[in-house]
Amino acid sequence: MSSFEKRLAVFRKIPLRAQLATITSSKANSILNQNQDYIASLEQIHAECLANATPEEKLAYNKAKEFLITDY
Repeated sequence: MSSFEKRLAVFRKIPLRAQLATITSSKANSILNQNQDYIASLEQIHAECLANATPEEKLAYNKAKEFLITDY
């Protein structure tokens, strides 16, 4: 398994709020933001995890989302 695949596997296991924070910070990082495939992979995994989340996980996620998503 490549380093990239390992990072995505670990990303899949972290809570939705941490996933969102990782995506947000990756987009804000000038180096990571250059790798659009990486960002797209994170967003795809996040969407899959969100679709499979429990109602309680979605509630906590939506509360956190208000604080993490900002327009730059």
